[in-house]
Amino acid sequence: MNTTTLAATAARLCFTLPAGLLAVLKRTVAPAAPATRMLERGATTWIARPLGRTVTCESGTLWLTFDNESQDVILEAGQSHRCAKASKLAVHGLAAARVSIA
Repeated sequence: MNTTTLAATAARLCFTLPAGLLAVLKRTVAPAAPATRMLERGATTWIARPLGRTVTCESGTLWLTFDNESQDVILEAGQSHRCAKASKLAVHGLAAARVSIA
């Protein structure tokens, strides 16, 4: 349920959400701005809460591995992976790569 739906549901049930709570909810569910960075060959960056995020390999080659998971993902230039797991994600440059995380 997004904040618009939550506010509409509250209105139908004849109550309003406190402004402070609504502001916190909007910050919590707002999509993160895409972040693009270069990863040198052998460099690793971590995503603490990857669930629902999309990792895109814009150039180079990336190796994605989730903590305590046996299945890894290799991305080549132009490929993306939508994260369906909440465990911490390591994004490793197998070759110099440009990665976008949204």
